[in-house]
Amino acid sequence: MDALFWQRLHGGSTHFPIVLLLVSVGFDAVAWRSRDEALRRGLHAAGLASAVVGVLGGCAAVVTGLFLTNGQLLGSGFERIHHLFVWPAFGLCLALVATRLLLRRQISRRGFRVYLGGMSVASALMMGAGYWGGEMLLGAEVKDRADTSTPIEAQAPTVARGHNLFLMNCAHCHGDDARGTDEAPNQRRLRKSDARIASLITNGIKGEMPRFGAKLQDEDVRELIHFLHSLNPS
Repeated sequence: MDALFWQRLHGGSTHFPIVLLLVSVGFDAVAWRSRDEALRRGLHAAGLASAVVGVLGGCAAVVTGLFLTNGQLLGSGFERIHHLFVWPAFGLCLALVATRLLLRRQISRRGFRVYLGGMSVASALMMGAGYWGGEMLLGAEVKDRADTSTPIEAQAPTVARGHNLFLMNCAHCHGDDARGTDEAPNQRRLRKSDARIASLITNGIKGEMPRFGAKLQDEDVRELIHFLHSLNPS
């Protein structure tokens, strides 16, 4: 399965926690204000069910996200900002929903107020994670592109997709602007043949660079190379 598969699966699974946690907070907030006992119980049940399904969707999003980033918990650039929202949001909602399931009807009114406030914060963080995830995947913004005359959005689709693949697979070492980090060299001064670049991406460098042959298909590698060439105009 290639990176595009995991990218689509990750994108789809992130919708569940974002939407369902908001729905859950909405149900519980209305129930909190309601004076109708039957209505309140029904809304609380709907809120709990939405929260549980949202957390399960969050688990799927986390697993697929780790596949995309090769297990990187933070990364750099947009990926880092995305994860700085993801981990607090996921940890908070997981802890709150687990506590609510454990206590069920034994939870006090004050305790439920704390729960509702915490879930509101978790929902806001999840929306922030969704926003920065969109920035990362779509490549809507690129740092330090002053030397490139054409914005990434206006470039050919192949270059745009190559850029997305670079952000998902290479940016945590080479930097989201491809200018290099302490871990990996600058890719804006690349002077290697396409065959050599493809070999490096596919087979890696022992002790220095991981292999991507099992994760990226030949088409993915070609699009990455196309993107790298766009950074190194002849």
